[in-house]
Amino acid sequence: MIELWLLFAVATILCYGTAQQFSKRGVQIIGTYQTGIVYAVASVSIQSVFWLLHPDDVRGDFWDLLTAISAGIIGALGFVFYVFALKSGKVSIVSVITAGYPAVSIVLAILLLNETLSGKELLGVMMVILAIILLSLPQREQFKSEKGSKSLMWLFWAVMSFIFWGIWAIPSKVAMQGLGESDYIFIDGLTMVLVWVPLWLTMEKGRMSRKLGELKYSGIAGILASIGTVSLFLAINNGQVSIVTPLTSIYPLITILLARLTLSERLNSLQYLAVASGIIGIVMLAS
Repeated sequence: MIELWLLFAVATILCYGTAQQFSKRGVQIIGTYQTGIVYAVASVSIQSVFWLLHPDDVRGDFWDLLTAISAGIIGALGFVFYVFALKSGKVSIVSVITAGYPAVSIVLAILLLNETLSGKELLGVMMVILAIILLSLPQREQFKSEKGSKSLMWLFWAVMSFIFWGIWAIPSKVAMQGLGESDYIFIDGLTMVLVWVPLWLTMEKGRMSRKLGELKYSGIAGILASIGTVSLFLAINNGQVSIVTPLTSIYPLITILLARLTLSERLNSLQYLAVASGIIGIVMLAS
């Protein structure tokens, strides 16, 4: 029988992978900071609904609350850096680089959470990581910005997102153990707002597009990403960080496959190999 954490992990992969189709378009139309606000509103709305429908009986202490807030801020900053990277970087490359964050999470989970992996689980994780590596091998010209500039500032932001998201999973796991799933998920949504509102007010002076056609891409991406985040936290709380994080990080496979189906983009041999490696890894972790 398929374990509960795996179902949540697959839901995360599907939601995150599909959201990428809309994220880049949203940044192009309404800009970085308005996109961030739309995401923040979607996060706090969806995660608040989950909190209301699934209240926790767990009552944590001050340190659990502090850990939850810290984790939420770390994750929100990781998303800020991700959106900054999307502004001039290609989504197919940015999403793959940032999806490699489990390399950080796995090391920290083994060192700080005393997690262990069986031989089969380790091999499954390695197959998933191989898929990420294969996806991270673009053609040289893809490392230029979309405007043709040789500036690699987008790469700096992508690496920052990679680091912050890698750290994020660890305090998230600790906070959920102390506060419960729902309370932490609610706090995570609030911290997204706390991080993005000051940025939006400072950089955009509170301006926001009033045209639904301009907001829809970021709105759809925000809703999908928020549902994916709830699923990710449920997977982390019910499974091992060292397994869940690499498994859910193969969501770029969904992005690439959707691009192949909807945009008629062709997959290269490395991408086909990445798809096969990812599927094998999932099967090994699920059996």
